[in-house]
Amino acid sequence: MKTLVFRLFLISLLLVSKMMFGQTNNQLYFGEKNRIQSEVLGEDREYWVHLPVNYEKSADNYPVLFITDGDEHFYLASGLIEFMSSQFMIPEFIVVAVFHKDRNHDLTPTHSLTDIYGFESDAAKISGGGEKLLQFMEQELIPQIESKYRASSYRVLAGHSLGGLLCVYAYLNYSHLFKGFISMDPALNWDDFVCERILKSLPDQAENFSNKLYMSSAHNAPEGKPDKGPFRRSQLSFTQELKKKGAENFKFEIFEDEIHLTVPYRSLYQGLTYIFSDYYIFKSPEFSEDLSFIQEYYRNISKEYGMKIPPPENLIEMLGKYFLFDKNEYALATEFFTLNTVSYPNSSKAFEFLAKANQASGNIDQAILNYKKSLELNPGNEDVRKVLSELEDR
Repeated sequence: MKTLVFRLFLISLLLVSKMMFGQTNNQLYFGEKNRIQSEVLGEDREYWVHLPVNYEKSADNYPVLFITDGDEHFYLASGLIEFMSSQFMIPEFIVVAVFHKDRNHDLTPTHSLTDIYGFESDAAKISGGGEKLLQFMEQELIPQIESKYRASSYRVLAGHSLGGLLCVYAYLNYSHLFKGFISMDPALNWDDFVCERILKSLPDQAENFSNKLYMSSAHNAPEGKPDKGPFRRSQLSFTQELKKKGAENFKFEIFEDEIHLTVPYRSLYQGLTYIFSDYYIFKSPEFSEDLSFIQEYYRNISKEYGMKIPPPENLIEMLGKYFLFDKNEYALATEFFTLNTVSYPNSSKAFEFLAKANQASGNIDQAILNYKKSLELNPGNEDVRKVLSELEDR
């Protein structure tokens, strides 16, 4: 068992460099820009979408991460999710980055006469558009995403600073829209602690609390000095009120070695890890390389998160390679690779490795069929074309 896990670890290191964002005709694909004419907002709005690496290989629906401040966080969120999902820590995600024409308007849930520092400012004068932004997401953006892409109803909302404020506001008022919330160093002191005042008005054990909330705090004070600023005080006060209300599905984490501008990376990583704390298969004390265990594990995970989550293609491929090349157990390797052709019917790799297992076991006719299918899906694979030609000329 330990030997297998170590082998998988070594193989996974080799996979990291290969998982970058899809590739077609020698061009790396990262995402696409979109615009939507919003009746709710009375203007057009830009959003960017990143699709999972395996999106075109499968027919499944994917969870969606919506993240504010798209210009700052699109590449961060997309890259981080691809890395974490490639290591089987979280499922693959569609990433939707929302852009703002003025974040001081869009990301503040209420109108306030003063800004986050307690001063009158131009930012405060235009504040209060957050409610409209959430209505736009509910009535227009989410329906468009679900009509254009294979998006599941499992959604996570993430935001930083004022975006974190809006994230907490959505947790309290739009809990039906999202299953998870990642609030990164939120400005909860906004409008005289408006989110805490809303929280206090909710009943104990409110339905909102069934969703997961992750909240982080950066060190916003001079180096070496304790942080007693308005952000930290409002965050601590909010989490204390959450505890009083009996909320259990939340985590508050303080990063004293990060400042406000640098905290998003670690916050997003830790937030996704917390939301999917039961997902990582290698943490299971019952882990086994047995195919039936792996299938059952992901069936249970699918039930827990309320969406279909097939065993990851790279995981099944790694195990199949282990039995094919290290153990020479061709029947077991065939079972693993067959599963990948079912779960990812548009994956040329899945059929290529199934063909290799067929070939190794002496089932040449079946190997030819699967090599042909692989070549059909990826006509540019000259290695497969050469092997197929040799088998047909035997």
